[in-house]
Amino acid sequence: MAKAASKAKIKAKLKTKAKPKAVAKKKAKSKPAPKTKAKPKPKAKTKSRPKGASPGAKAPDFRLRDGNGKMHRLASYQGKKVVLYFYPKDDTPGCTLEADEFNKENKKFEAKGAAVLGVSPDNEVSHKRFSENLDLRYSLLADPDGLVATQFGAYGEKTLYGMKFKSVFRTTFIIDEEGIIEKVFKKIQVEGHAKEVLKAL
Repeated sequence: MAKAASKAKIKAKLKTKAKPKAVAKKKAKSKPAPKTKAKPKPKAKTKSRPKGASPGAKAPDFRLRDGNGKMHRLASYQGKKVVLYFYPKDDTPGCTLEADEFNKENKKFEAKGAAVLGVSPDNEVSHKRFSENLDLRYSLLADPDGLVATQFGAYGEKTLYGMKFKSVFRTTFIIDEEGIIEKVFKKIQVEGHAKEVLKAL
């Protein structure tokens, strides 16, 4: 009887010791570590592109000067195709590559009866320097107020890290012999773009 009583006491002690551990485990499970939500990264750049001129429409006429002060009017190119490309700024990496690629393909454009014209908000002095540095064989036209680019839907408001500003949307137009827009390129990868346009002629 004494042995049975001592065994019962030992079992009771073991049970009372085990209980706190079980409670401790339950408590630990009931309080999981709080999860921290990753903050969404701010968008680097958003664009609000205007509709602008579209294929089948008459291209807006314009009068713009090149780096040598010569006036260019779209109407004066009637009877031949025009490749009109809008770009943001002289002497920047992407715009330099684009200008250089159009320059390399210029003879092929001429062979297809097309004149290449580049347009940006830079002034005539900037265009002259940029053209001479790259030895361009086609004209760059100054559109300082972005008025012509706006008419074509290639100029508008952009947002960069919460700051709004106006700039050119890189856009290329193929205009036929009658001044009608044949094709518009909006989502442009600068490298290889000149060849892409050449194939579309």
